[in-house]
Amino acid sequence: MSFKKAFGTVLAAFCLLFSPPARAEEWTRKSFLMPKGSFELTGDPARPAMVEFNMSRDSVLQPVKIAPHLYWAITDDLSIGISHATGLCLNGCDKPYNDAGFDLMYYLTGSNKFELDLHAGVPIRSFSPFRMGVQGGVLGRVNIGDITAFVFDPSVYIGFTNRPMGNGQDLNLPFWFYFQATHVVVPFVGSGLGGPFDRFGKEFQMPLEGGILFDVARDVDVGFSLRFHNLIGPHGNGDARSLYFLGRFRF
Repeated sequence: MSFKKAFGTVLAAFCLLFSPPARAEEWTRKSFLMPKGSFELTGDPARPAMVEFNMSRDSVLQPVKIAPHLYWAITDDLSIGISHATGLCLNGCDKPYNDAGFDLMYYLTGSNKFELDLHAGVPIRSFSPFRMGVQGGVLGRVNIGDITAFVFDPSVYIGFTNRPMGNGQDLNLPFWFYFQATHVVVPFVGSGLGGPFDRFGKEFQMPLEGGILFDVARDVDVGFSLRFHNLIGPHGNGDARSLYFLGRFRF
């Protein structure tokens, strides 16, 4: 090989190695849906928590829950998937795996400044005892200015089985504010209201959460958050809290 060819090969390799990666699509502008045929490994679409580490008083790391969601885009407007609320439960659990569900997202309307999707599913909250129901709501994003996105995922759950054992109706109204601080760094805060329909005024919970996401590539996002599950409410305090690993991986 001549000197010129060798030098050219080394120079090309150097440029490939040290050239910056293609800019990822900003988190605050990303659609919850995917192109047809794509797959996604993530958590809840609005806030993709995949692993929960219990950090509550007197029960640190008891348990640890690995609860991934797997979605498949049937069309550009429709994604279906398998979801988990608890998933694989480690360290201090009665059953290591005791829930799963079917999840669906369908595009309703949107633009480059907002998105609104149908978000419904059939969660099995427990295999033993068997607790199944249906859940429906909307999943949305509204962009406020250049860097802020308001994300919401309200839903109603209606239990079908074991209703006398507490599998009744729930109302959940979670929301988050995401801030695109840089092309990569996305801090966020979140809260909401949740509780049983028939005793909502007496038993509602209002969590508070803060975290950060790293929009590291077009199809890879990771991050962490700290959540106080019932900071404000009739029985609110800071004792119940969790640390989460967040992730969204598209293929």
